[in-house]
Amino acid sequence: MSLTDKKPHIVILGGGTGGVIVANLLGRKAKKLAKITLVSKKENVFYEPDLIYRIFDKKETKKQYRPLRNVVNKNVSILTEEVVHLDPKNQVVQFKSGNDISYDWLVIATGAHYDYDSVPGYAGEAHHFYSEEAALKLRDALENFKGGDIVTGVADLPYKCPIAPIEVTFMLYHYFKRRKMLEQVNLHYLSPLGGAFSIEQASEKFEKQFEKKGIELHEFFNTEEIFSEKKVVSSLEGEEVNYDLLILVPPHKGATYIDDRELANAEGWILVDQERMQSTAYPNVFAVGDTTELPISKAGSTAHYQAKIAAKNILRLIKEGKLNAKYNGHAQCFVMMGLTSAMVLDFTYTRPPLRIGYIPNRLFYYIKKYFSRFFFRGVLSGRV
Repeated sequence: MSLTDKKPHIVILGGGTGGVIVANLLGRKAKKLAKITLVSKKENVFYEPDLIYRIFDKKETKKQYRPLRNVVNKNVSILTEEVVHLDPKNQVVQFKSGNDISYDWLVIATGAHYDYDSVPGYAGEAHHFYSEEAALKLRDALENFKGGDIVTGVADLPYKCPIAPIEVTFMLYHYFKRRKMLEQVNLHYLSPLGGAFSIEQASEKFEKQFEKKGIELHEFFNTEEIFSEKKVVSSLEGEEVNYDLLILVPPHKGATYIDDRELANAEGWILVDQERMQSTAYPNVFAVGDTTELPISKAGSTAHYQAKIAAKNILRLIKEGKLNAKYNGHAQCFVMMGLTSAMVLDFTYTRPPLRIGYIPNRLFYYIKKYFSRFFFRGVLSGRV
């Protein structure tokens, strides 16, 4: 596909949170300055954070979907294509269909991808909740669970929504308490870190709750292999943990369609300036969300804030040839501490989480529980 007019062509790869916000901001503010195309291999936007609730309730997932065309600005063209290769030197994106598209400006927002085979034994044995199918399968497994050792945790670093496995562990405790099965269940949490979480203050809070609830924390547990016959998961450090039900965040990788090591590292994470969201190798390429290699959580909130910075900088570059918007590492995560209470972590590159957020309560729970309504109507628009 080639340009038919003199307007610069902005191509956005990825129809998730980051990609849609960039598309909507530019669709409104750059409609007279550029041609804008959003590329997504799916026709719908899916609100993934609600999957942790589907593990424990009997609700369907259909309300977590919205047609992409319904949430994207009318000035943005949408292509339903799967990217198979990106050539940043020639500014061309190739699709699985055999077509390709050229660009003047590129935004990469294709998220993270699961690599089940990187941990021997993971596929077919470990449960997780990072996809619709997996969450519903885990729900069935919990309903039929009669007791024993439940092991939760993280298979490998990095991974998106870093707080999710801790949330699910606390929710499991509450779930089995409601079922009056706590005496028949032993909960374990596997952490590759020297604590429950990467932020020290938050980790201390979680560890106190682990101790109070009898949840055994296994620190510095970097998963090496899963032995399905023995029901054992082993670590690189030599520790082995027995399980009857294993729930592990799957190993993640970045963009699988990039072989340019200046643009992305060997794991596919895009190398960007941590404030500008601009590629460190290609000035006309930006990246936002889970696909970036930044020292910050891979979460919907970070994609939200990063997308606004990327859109502002592209618009400024087109208008004036310079950029000045900066991302400060802002992240906000509501943390389920059971089935009916939550706390909130709000932090930046330089500021630790606010202390008030460490108080679990129903207000934070309701905000998280019903945030999907605000997500589709407000967040994706880029106006908030």
